[in-house]
Amino acid sequence: MQASPAVAEPELDGRVLPTATAAAAVTDPAAAAPGQAAVTDPAAAAPGPAAVRDPAEYQRGLATIAFITLLFASNSPALRSAFTAVEHAPPVLLLSAVASVAALSGLLVGGPLLTAITELPSTLDADATDAVDETSIRAGVELGLWKYLGTSANLYGLSLTSAGHGAFLIQLTTLIVPVVQGLQGVPIPPRIWAAVVVALCGLWLFTADPTTAGTSSQGDLACVAAACCYAAYDLRLFAWGRRVTPLRLITNKVAAQAAVALGSLALLGGADAAAFFGEATPHELAVVAPLVLWSGVVVNGVAPFLQVGGQQAIGPARAQVIYASGPLWAALISLAVLSETVGLQGVLGGGAFLAAVLLAATAPAPDPDCDEAQCEV
Repeated sequence: MQASPAVAEPELDGRVLPTATAAAAVTDPAAAAPGQAAVTDPAAAAPGPAAVRDPAEYQRGLATIAFITLLFASNSPALRSAFTAVEHAPPVLLLSAVASVAALSGLLVGGPLLTAITELPSTLDADATDAVDETSIRAGVELGLWKYLGTSANLYGLSLTSAGHGAFLIQLTTLIVPVVQGLQGVPIPPRIWAAVVVALCGLWLFTADPTTAGTSSQGDLACVAAACCYAAYDLRLFAWGRRVTPLRLITNKVAAQAAVALGSLALLGGADAAAFFGEATPHELAVVAPLVLWSGVVVNGVAPFLQVGGQQAIGPARAQVIYASGPLWAALISLAVLSETVGLQGVLGGGAFLAAVLLAATAPAPDPDCDEAQCEV
């Protein structure tokens, strides 16, 4: 008897994409038996993620999210330095535009290298697009708009409040994301909810620290608005991350973000930008430039690319609890670089964040084959 020909798996950049048939071959030995014409188990052939998540991928996801949390944490001190380290502070719209263009340039140049050294998420759909088509453009425009709104509000808030204060307020995403997922019917494990509560207690303790100086209610409100935009971005990133490959998704996102930022600068910030370049000294430009490049290339380019795979591996709710440690690292960086002070209450808040991260990191991996109508994946 002649064996049935093997079905070629779709490839992107030379790497095999996960498919429903491949998942069935792992979970149902009969599905991979030679000579079998078709997979008879409808559940095994159903599209979507594999029934059993690879523990190694989950651990890689945790490590990736922890690493990019440090990168995100460096953003607030870097941008705050751009406002305080020079006499003539750059306008918010100018900073946003330059950082977005820097991020796009970095992805266009270094994107192939990032793709070569990272693995595709196993949750990627078999028909996920790697082209500039309607799906990837829609994904990029939506994500780029959310990220632009969040970044602009973040920059405005950091121009008025301390780096540590702003970083903690932005971390309200820790509450927003799992609450929205819970409202959508996604079962969030009790340990993750406990971690969210502990993280928010740490948030309150830190932001209410009476020894914190250089804050304002207007800046705080802008940071809260940024948190809402970032939460929407993270939730939609998880959805689009299944339908578009990571590099194409983030490149389109950054391109859309840069287009909106440049348009806003031309329409609303041209006069302020011209005034800044007319007043700023070469020394001030030399101080600000590397800070903006770091925020653009590393924080808004490399980190979001790594975020796609890491967040797909562990889920957005769990990722948010690890992100919650970001303000603690931002506060430590601000303490060392900007001499921002933290009192005993702030230290207790930081300890609560660490406890929340420990709770989340030790929770069981999400089960995409649970008994609920919609599982946490």
